[in-house]
This record gives sequence, structure tokens and C-alpha cells, in this order.
Amino acid sequence: MTAKTVGYTYRYAFRSAVVGEASTPLVRMATSLEETSDDLFFDGKLRRPAVVGKMLTILCDIVRTRFYQPLDGLVLDPVVTSGGGMLRFEGFSSCCGVYARVDLQPEAFDVDLRGKGTTNVDFNDEMRTALRRMTVRDEASLQVGGEGVVLSKGERKIVERKVKLPVRWIKGFCEVQAYQPRLVPQFTLSPLQARQLFASLPKGRSRLGTYVTKTGRAYRASPRRRPGSVWIEGPERVRVLEPLLPMAERVSIWYDEDARTSGWEVETEIGRLFTLVSPELNRGFSGEGQMLERLAVGNWQTALALVADSLNWQSHIDASEIARSVGVGQRDVEAALAVLGARGLAGFDVTTGKYFHRVLPFDLEKVEQLQPRLKNARQLVDQVEIVSQEGPDVDARVPGTDFTHYVRLRLSGNRCTCRWFVKYQGQRGPCKHILAARMAVEGVQKVKIGEAPNGS
Repeated sequence: MTAKTVGYTYRYAFRSAVVGEASTPLVRMATSLEETSDDLFFDGKLRRPAVVGKMLTILCDIVRTRFYQPLDGLVLDPVVTSGGGMLRFEGFSSCCGVYARVDLQPEAFDVDLRGKGTTNVDFNDEMRTALRRMTVRDEASLQVGGEGVVLSKGERKIVERKVKLPVRWIKGFCEVQAYQPRLVPQFTLSPLQARQLFASLPKGRSRLGTYVTKTGRAYRASPRRRPGSVWIEGPERVRVLEPLLPMAERVSIWYDEDARTSGWEVETEIGRLFTLVSPELNRGFSGEGQMLERLAVGNWQTALALVADSLNWQSHIDASEIARSVGVGQRDVEAALAVLGARGLAGFDVTTGKYFHRVLPFDLEKVEQLQPRLKNARQLVDQVEIVSQEGPDVDARVPGTDFTHYVRLRLSGNRCTCRWFVKYQGQRGPCKHILAARMAVEGVQKVKIGEAPNGS
């Protein structure tokens, strides 16, 4: 894990807990809303408390697990977003190789109060234990935020937990928004087929990979690749979903064959648990750089402010509707949404194929600070030499640390002679030389995210 961390303090008005009678528990989740931690964020009765408890337990298990180099996990609290009729919980594994999100639909609650916003939520050990014990016979309610319980004879107490958040953990939240739009549905499994598949997955921790293949009506893990198969390295990153299978209505597997990234979605009657798994056990999403080219170039600069102003915690953002309302092209809106996703201001839902609005509760004021390749590319733009250009085909020279590198920009794929590109072949995003060449060709100089071209 990278040594780069940022100091962060979770400030909660009280400790999350499950209170009330055993058969009628009240799940009280403390939030770290800045200057508004007393506000009641969400209040509703759970229609399927056992299902909600299981989904949130699995989410928390993922957040506190390091699948690669199984050391002690970090104490990292999930992020919750309320808006557009949905309640979403998001988190990353401590190793940044698994992104997980619980989407609770309106059918999950009898709602008394639903606010709008995004915040951290306290998932302490006691809370996790209580969630795990919730049963189908319980009549449970959920509160997120609020004044909290009386902790010390009516004396209000703020619970603080200071942590060092890895920069790569924060970057991962932004980076996964580049992967999810490229996923395509690969398999849809019935509960029985899903249980058979999970039973065939290799047991224990393993760095060996396996393929999920379909033979007839059955799905199995296999060491051999077949047409349409899905690659998994570290099957324990998928097996973590197995406890939810008895409550599943279906299991969908999404796949990006080029990146070998897979998405696993367990759908229940009241919501979904989605996980995105990196192609290799030792590869976290934070270092991939798939968003860099979109951040460096594109037509998002003009549309960005207009699109950002139209966001109001929607659970599904309609790009065509925003395009009509703000008077810009739909492709420009989609590009702006991708950039907003890279800044933590939008997530992506593969089921609907649409973004949703949320604001990550971390300091993402300058995304360049978290993207050194983009920062370095901006410093090289003025030194790019265009050798030839015929339509979209461009050949350029870009200075490197010791040598001048040759860049070829093609619709079929960009190439560079630098060591980074030779090593990764573009699988971890473009190198700084390709970024600089693209920026030079498109006339993008030092425009920063959130800034209009020419600084206007």
C-alpha cells in the first residue's frame, strides 16, 4: 500500500448502535455531516430487516478487508447517500481492489423522513454485530443522523476517530466511475445457478485466477478460458457475497473483456449489492488512471458548470434531459458527468446505465494533486512537437526524463515508446506523454477542472 495518506477525523454526535427491544430494534447510524451532524438524515421502517442487515454486513466486511497481502484491515467507514428515493452505501476494500455499493430502493422502507446528501456513517464493531443478528421476525427501523442516544446522563458527547486515509483509497472512489460505464452484462444467474457457481469457486486465499464459464445451463469456475468467459483473480473477493445468495432473486455478472474487470450484482426484493473487482489481486483501482484522458481533454469544460448546477441528489441522472435544459450537446453533458465522477461528485449505476449525484465527504479540491500523471502532462504540453497529422491520426515527439519519446495517436489505440507504456500497454490508463500530445492536439493548455477555457 502506498505510504501517502491524508489525515482525516470522523466526528460523530454519538456511536452508531441498535437500540430498543430485541424484536423491534432501532438501527441508529451516526453521520459526520459537517456542521450539521445533529440533522436527521433518514428515518424509516425496514420492510426486510434481515436482508438489509446482511447486505450492510457484507459491505462492512469488504471495507475492512485487505484481500491482497492479508494484513489487518483499516478502520474505514462507508459513505451513505440519500436522494431520489434511494439510500446508497458505498465503500472500498482496504486494498482498493474491490468497490462495493448497497442500493436500497424505496421498496425497502416505510419512510417517515428522507433527506438529501452524502456523508460518512459510523460502522463500529457493535453495530456490525447487531446488524448481523437481525432476523426476518424483527420489526426494525433505521435512522441515519439525529441527536443520538443519551450517552452520559444527558451530556452530549462527540465521538471522534482520527484515521489516516490512504490517498489511493480516496482516488479509488473516483477511478471506478471510468470502469463501470464500459461493463456489459455477461451472465444472469438464478439463485440455484448462483449457489452452484459459488460452490465451484476455489476455496481459501489464492493468487491463481479462474474463469467463470457457462456449459449448457450451468455456470462453473474453470481454469480454462472459453468464449464469453469471465476472468477472476482472487476468488475470495467474490465469495464474500455468498451469505446473501439465500435472499437473492438473481445474480448478474458484468464484464469488461479488455480491462478484465468484472462487476457482480446480487439483486434482492428490496435492493442490490454491487461489487466491482479489479483484474488482478495486487491491482487497486486507485492507480489505474483510466479517467486521466477524459480529465485532460474533451468538451467538458464549457458544460461542466452548467451540469454541476443541475445536480440535486438525483438517484438517476438523465443526460438528455440535462442537455435540453442547459442548452448543450448530450455528449458534452456525458463528458462533464464523467469528469464530475472523477471528482467524486457522481457515481455510476450499471443496472440503469446512469450516473447518480453524490458528494464524497473528502477534500477533492484539486484532483491534479491526486493524479501526478495529469499534472506532469500539463507541464509537457508546450514542449510537444507535432510531426504529422492526418485527420485523427497524429505522430508527435514528447520530451521524457532522459530521451525524447514518440507518440502515435490512433482511433484504434494510442502508443508511446516510454517504459510506462511498454510495461502496461495502456491497461492502466495513458502515460503522461500520450496525455500531453492529446492536450496539445486539442488545444487544451492549462485548463483546470471546474475552470472554463482561457480562464474565463
